[in-house]
Amino acid sequence: MEGAGMTVSWLPVIAVDVFGSLLTLSVATVCAWQSWLWIRRRPDDTFRDYIFLLTLAFVFFAVSRSVGHLVKQALLYFGHGATWALIAPYSGSVNTAAFIVVFAFGIYFQRFQKVHLALRDYKDNLELLVAERTRALDKENRQRMAAQEELRQANATLENIFASASPLCITGMDYQLLRSNEAYRRIWPGGGHDGTPLTCSASRPSRHCHTPDCPLEQIRAGRDEVVGESIRHFEKMEDRVFLQTTRPFRDADGKLVGTVTSFQEITARKRAQEELAAERERLAVTLRSIGDGVITTDVQGRVVMLNRMAEQLCGWRQDEAQGRPLHEVFRIVAEEGGGPVANPVDKVLATGTIVSLSNHTELVARDGTRRSIADSGAPIRDAQSRIIGVVLVFRDVTDRRRLEKEMLKNQKLESVGLLAGGIAHDFNNILAAILGNIDLALHRLGDSERVGALLVEAEKASLRAKGLTQQLLTFAKGGSPVRRTVSIAGVAKDSAQFILRGSPIRCELDFPEELWLVDIDPGQISQVVQNIILNARESMPEGGSIQVRGRNLSEPSSDGGDPRDLVEITLADQGPGISPEIIDKLFDPYFTTKKKGSGLGLAICHSIVSQHGGTIGVASVPGEGATFTIRLPASRNTTRSDEDATAPSFSLHQRKQRVLLMDDDEMVIDIAREMLNHLGHEVEVAGDGKAAVDLYQEALSRGQRFDAVILDLTVPGGMGGKEAVRELLSLDPNAQVIVSSGYSNDPVMADHVDYGFCAAVVKPFRLEDLAAAMEKALATGSMPD
Repeated sequence: MEGAGMTVSWLPVIAVDVFGSLLTLSVATVCAWQSWLWIRRRPDDTFRDYIFLLTLAFVFFAVSRSVGHLVKQALLYFGHGATWALIAPYSGSVNTAAFIVVFAFGIYFQRFQKVHLALRDYKDNLELLVAERTRALDKENRQRMAAQEELRQANATLENIFASASPLCITGMDYQLLRSNEAYRRIWPGGGHDGTPLTCSASRPSRHCHTPDCPLEQIRAGRDEVVGESIRHFEKMEDRVFLQTTRPFRDADGKLVGTVTSFQEITARKRAQEELAAERERLAVTLRSIGDGVITTDVQGRVVMLNRMAEQLCGWRQDEAQGRPLHEVFRIVAEEGGGPVANPVDKVLATGTIVSLSNHTELVARDGTRRSIADSGAPIRDAQSRIIGVVLVFRDVTDRRRLEKEMLKNQKLESVGLLAGGIAHDFNNILAAILGNIDLALHRLGDSERVGALLVEAEKASLRAKGLTQQLLTFAKGGSPVRRTVSIAGVAKDSAQFILRGSPIRCELDFPEELWLVDIDPGQISQVVQNIILNARESMPEGGSIQVRGRNLSEPSSDGGDPRDLVEITLADQGPGISPEIIDKLFDPYFTTKKKGSGLGLAICHSIVSQHGGTIGVASVPGEGATFTIRLPASRNTTRSDEDATAPSFSLHQRKQRVLLMDDDEMVIDIAREMLNHLGHEVEVAGDGKAAVDLYQEALSRGQRFDAVILDLTVPGGMGGKEAVRELLSLDPNAQVIVSSGYSNDPVMADHVDYGFCAAVVKPFRLEDLAAAMEKALATGSMPD
């Protein structure tokens, strides 16, 4: 470019024009490619065709313009301006307008072509579309006919259901029965079937009619179902019970227009339920009434039911125990040691059989009370013989166990007593010889002091041995008491004061004035009291007090008869008490806790009390002393027995008499004969009762009758004094017979007169004892000159 004095280069304009043209060509090419990809996704879319063609028109326009500019710049650059001047008119607006006309024609032509093709395709497919529509209509028609048939069948099914054996009725919102089936009308006649208006309350009156509990009212309030019972009463028939179920009845639009009610007869089920309830009630009454405890559990060992006795024994109420594990409610331990005992439920479930508890099992109640029980468990089975639980039956056998222990103790005492009696009898015979010889020697020695002193000591030792044998005899079976009607208060008082004399122990006596009399052997009962008081005294070396009390007691009879009247004596000390481990052995023979004890004291007490028809027991809490309780039958007598005021008199120098002496022991015969000779009598001896009877009969035949006869009560293997005295009295009713025995407590010795004897002498006897017996015998009979 030239100007006034300045020249500008044209090259930048050329460069910009060329660059813009090339850029336009690039952008046009990219747009044409993207438009092509876009139409390929939806080739049947007319709008996309149009956009695609429009894009091509713009691309062609851009290419034309860009090529025109590039040709122009090239011609001008290389100096061909005249050539450009010739073609310039054709590169401008005229070309653009012509291009647009061609483009518009192309668009309309393409669109017309598409519409033409679509009409041709539609014409070609019209018959096919008609055929398809015909098939669709035919299918719809068949479906409609099937639906109508299904509806007809459904209506028939509903009619059959409505006319079924179960009573049904439909009730409107105004309580009118709209419809009912034949089954309903057979039970509730009418039912609105003949068109006559009838309300539900008139058809089947109920206590719920016209109340908020009416099923229709509840359905109206929004309930989906109301279930209850309906009873049809008959005058001459059994009432019928129905389960009544009421549900909403709606129209096609879902509007509530009434209720539909079905009835299921449950008369038989109701009767069965009532019978079952009655049976359960009878079972419950039976379980409550029986004297055994009953517990049932499920298969997990959890308590289901307890009867009243089980509640009492276990200390748990039914509502408290239900659902608890059995071992919490039914706690059982071994009597010895208190160790655990296997759960009987586990045994039953494991074996499926009846099981019993092991012996000597204790039930520990909720409050800690222990009771001896006998128990058995059995499986509970259902109709298919499957085990569904366990039933335990148990009873309190504490008293029975105590009685069994008492019987066992008595058996022990009886066994040892037989042995003791035999030993005492033989020992008494030996003592009779020893004591008799000593006593006789004392009388014959006169004033010889040195020898006499020795013999006196020997006599004392023999008398102590005699006392021991008397204890053994009291313990033995034959030791019957010599009873008198007395007040036990005096016996207990004298015995306690005698033992406690000189000790630091205070004796507190409490006996009411109205205390009943008892028929006892005062000596034996005194021995019982003395033994117990002596043990209490030895347990309190530092002193203390002993309470001796008496009271009247009436005890129910075991056979349901009149109550037994008893006199109870309690002796309570303040000693250390008796440990639980040994308290049950306290009355066992030869059981002792003393270093020098014989173990016979309390055993003898037990034997004495038992022979009096009474009981003796002991209770103790360690550290709080011991209490002995003695119970003896009260006497029917209201006055005391008369007691001899003075002892019988006797003389050691008696008139010479003929005496027949019978004993099976040679030592006894020798010393007795010596004693009788010392008293001045003439003596003949016999070894058993038969020999004595023969000698007596022979003497009677000679006219030399015996003035007195002394018979040993017991002769092993031969006739004893009891049989012999009958024989003698049959020979001579005036025979004066003395009984002699080492069994001082034998019934014959206690009541010798009842057996035909006139006197009794207990072995071992001293000279004075024998002289007194002879004196009594000779005084009661008529002695010949």
